[in-house]
Amino acid sequence: MKKPVSIISLAASSIIGLLPIFLIVSSQLARAQYTDMQAITDLGGQQEFDRRRHAVAEQMKEGILLLFARQQEPEAGHYREDNDFYYLTGIADPGAVLLLGGMRGRAILFEPQQTPTKKQVYGPNVLSLTQEEQVKLGFDTVFPLTELDYILAGTLNNGKTLWLRLDFPDKSDGARSEVGRDHGDEYSGPYHAGLPLDRNVIEQLRSRYPQSVLRDITPSLDAMRNIKTPQEIEVLRRNGKLSAEAMRDAIAHAWPGMYEYQIEARARFGYMNAGAQGVAYPAIVSSGSSMNTWHYFNNRKQVPANGLVVFDYGADLDHETMDITRTFNISGKFTAEQAKWYAVDLEAQKAVIALLTTAHTYEEAADAGLKVYRQAGIEKQWFGFPGHFVGLATHDVLRPQGPIKAGQVVTVEPIIEFLDKTIHFRVEDTVLITSGAPEILSSAVPKEMAEVEALVGSAK
Repeated sequence: MKKPVSIISLAASSIIGLLPIFLIVSSQLARAQYTDMQAITDLGGQQEFDRRRHAVAEQMKEGILLLFARQQEPEAGHYREDNDFYYLTGIADPGAVLLLGGMRGRAILFEPQQTPTKKQVYGPNVLSLTQEEQVKLGFDTVFPLTELDYILAGTLNNGKTLWLRLDFPDKSDGARSEVGRDHGDEYSGPYHAGLPLDRNVIEQLRSRYPQSVLRDITPSLDAMRNIKTPQEIEVLRRNGKLSAEAMRDAIAHAWPGMYEYQIEARARFGYMNAGAQGVAYPAIVSSGSSMNTWHYFNNRKQVPANGLVVFDYGADLDHETMDITRTFNISGKFTAEQAKWYAVDLEAQKAVIALLTTAHTYEEAADAGLKVYRQAGIEKQWFGFPGHFVGLATHDVLRPQGPIKAGQVVTVEPIIEFLDKTIHFRVEDTVLITSGAPEILSSAVPKEMAEVEALVGSAK
């Protein structure tokens, strides 16, 4: 069946010079189910996402960029969009694709076409909205996904550059490298089903359009994402406050005999009740035999009297994450040995944070923490800068190294542990780098030893 003349003409034209074409598929005003207009507003409105797209397009200079949304909703959880796709669109829609032209930044959104039944059952996507609603979201050109390859066929010719994310995606609770390791686990299964989606996309495009030149957009996206905008910083401040207050409340309601999941539940209620859309990562409430499992997520054990608890949790607000850890004795009083190592851990954390200014490097900040460990005789437990960047992902893009820059958001979480004694200490805060002193976003939950001891079980 022949394609409509308008589509053929569009496919043959340059994406950079496209004229606005509107698809009106519904006369009823609606909102896409997963696209949060309030979050878009909090992050600066559709003008901010348009600015980001133009900034990327200027770096591309020529060619086109394709970014793909997630394909499916998670099992028993809220849908959270692919970080890079969300960063440039503000849209959350399973199966969507962004096409961005170099230099001028002309953007087209491609969306799965919904049947009336699917729209009714699962809610509308952006394609099912009116032209007015699509424009409010920042897109005056929205096409059915079925048109994508017709347009690519008329655009990717004569060695045209095709920009893709060739690196791994990241996710709310995992860095790009961690997603790569997840792929490795998938490959090692004897019956794994081919390539993961992000790898398959690259191979399919390489096969369908061999005349195009593939280039990696990841470094440009990472550099932009690493320095937070003023709007992102305000969201992170809000998230730091609500996450810390919820953790504080959970610790105040913690006492011997409780189950780990009850401590988790109290904090999660606080996050959601304060307006967070979800959690940044599964809660870590480790005690007893699981104390030395850094990423322990089961949270099913009962915490005995005088047991240590490592409580690591944070909320996800407007697609910006938070990361906080406190270690406490469930009975409200550290033993002498516990108090000794808690004090060392806290001293090291403070020493690192003190140097998180633009006058220093991350290596200098790490050395300050190492000095504390060395004085305590545990320098072998120091593994470099004790933290990671935070943003759209809890383990956000890039590593803390080199000059410290204003607008970066980083955790500081030195760890002290003794496997033979089943002891683990971790005090973690999320810190905003400013032009002056570092700002601790998670300061609403105490970490001074006496204050932590007074907080535990205080609600009872």
